[in-house]
Amino acid sequence: MITPFIEAHKGALRQSLLLIEAAVKGPIGLTYDLRALRQSLFPDEEDTEAAKLREETAPGPERGLDALAQAAGAIRLLRSLESLDGGWAGRAEKVLARASARLGADLRRQCASQVRGLYVIVDPKATNGRPILEVAAAALRGGARVLQLRDKVNDKGDQLPVARKLAALCRQHNALLFINDHADLAVASGAHGLHVGQHDLPIAEARRVLSPGQLVGCSNALVDEAVASEGLGADYIAVGAIYPTASKEKTRPAGLETLRKVRQIVQTPIVAIGGINESNVEEVIAAGADAVAVISAVVSASDPEASARRLTAKIEAALAPMSSGRKG
Repeated sequence: MITPFIEAHKGALRQSLLLIEAAVKGPIGLTYDLRALRQSLFPDEEDTEAAKLREETAPGPERGLDALAQAAGAIRLLRSLESLDGGWAGRAEKVLARASARLGADLRRQCASQVRGLYVIVDPKATNGRPILEVAAAALRGGARVLQLRDKVNDKGDQLPVARKLAALCRQHNALLFINDHADLAVASGAHGLHVGQHDLPIAEARRVLSPGQLVGCSNALVDEAVASEGLGADYIAVGAIYPTASKEKTRPAGLETLRKVRQIVQTPIVAIGGINESNVEEVIAAGADAVAVISAVVSASDPEASARRLTAKIEAALAPMSSGRKG
């Protein structure tokens, strides 16, 4: 018996499937499978509605991923009420998983293009006793485009409320937030992504924990490492240490020459890190960096906002003449 309750949830599932179809731009095999999936459950409806949605509202990958979550919820509910064929639901799980992977990749590509300019790593050990949120807000006001929470002192449960507030701050400033090391904390806080080192959680395993649209950046000191990281699906490549630094222990040297070589090979955005400050930031951009990561140059400065503003001005001025020809 089809009740109004069941009918309403089937209608919601239909609308979610239409939105997913409209958001997925390719490949052809996936778009065909999505259309066939919907038509097999709703055989009597017109085939033009998804195309109309695509043309009129142009739903992006983020909206598509929201629709996927709603579709999954409707499918679970309808199956529990024995109002959905098990064979269809099994097929839907496989097709929607492919759609999730595609939309996640599209969203990450959009977000990764914002990894540019000043990238500030906020570390409680570097703030000179000032609250992380205070220093982070100052860095954002000064023009930082990306923040990373790097906390080797506090437990994850204590980091979580700070990370959530940082994520909200970054959204207010149209900036990105990455969490160092902890994929679960990145998910729980709603951060834009995760940053890992060569000996942290591998990129493929991090993807199993993260939401489809969350990015992964990876640290590299060697050209071969950078190439491997890109091949494994890193959304940006961090190269360093460019110069000697006291901010991070056990940091291997990379130097400007490694940065130049990586720039020639990889297509993803490059973040240079290690000993960078106002005196050398322009030569780092000239060597191929899309973004420059700093800790002490902003976080330990007496006036983080002013320091961030000066660095931002130098970075943007150095990036401007080469933006049209740069990869990434």
